[in-house]
Amino acid sequence: MKIGDAPKSLASSRIGRKQGTSATTRAASNSTSISDVVSLGGIPEAELTPKVREALVALMTEVQTLRTELSQARESIYELERLADRDPLLDLFNRRAFVRELNRSLAMIERYGMTASLIFIDLNELKTINDTLGHAAGDAALQHVSRVLIDNIRQTDVIGRLGGDEIGLLLNQADQQTGELKAVQLTKAVAAEPVRWKGETFNARISCGVVEIAKGLSADEAMERADNAMYEVKARQKSG
Repeated sequence: MKIGDAPKSLASSRIGRKQGTSATTRAASNSTSISDVVSLGGIPEAELTPKVREALVALMTEVQTLRTELSQARESIYELERLADRDPLLDLFNRRAFVRELNRSLAMIERYGMTASLIFIDLNELKTINDTLGHAAGDAALQHVSRVLIDNIRQTDVIGRLGGDEIGLLLNQADQQTGELKAVQLTKAVAAEPVRWKGETFNARISCGVVEIAKGLSADEAMERADNAMYEVKARQKSG
């Protein structure tokens, strides 16, 4: 080996080591760019100028805000739908919602032969309560009756205020006899617990008319039959 060649060999060696180091660095850099580079909105960090980053952050913040507002709007719509179905005084279904649920049961009766009974419930002497104690006392009596009814029915039953002093109760999977037994139970439950109002108590009484819903009936026909049955019960109570 020539003495003059040594520097060349050392140089080559140094160059080789330098090139190897450079290659390793590039490989590591490539690996990092593939798996470790932080990106924003799918754009690699290396391509994010300050203005681009600022615009993307603002856009993503706006998207998140819109998502939050959409979620809140959905919750508001759900609450409005719920309120649209509720009687404001008794927090039961209103007449419209009750009739909708009755129509669903009628469809099940027609298609699958499901059994169901409808009970019409009337708060007796509501006018007398209003005239003697005031309308606030009448409202308290209605609220009392609705609470007692709710406490004594199944979660699968449907209850709603049909207007004034009348409440409808739909018992799915219940025949005439079952409906009549439930009506007796509810009548006793309401009578057993006095209405408490402004430190005083007074009694409330209800009358119940029951019909088993037959195939072919419309919602109006079923409600009319139950209403008639309720008035028959009231007439017997007065004559008795």
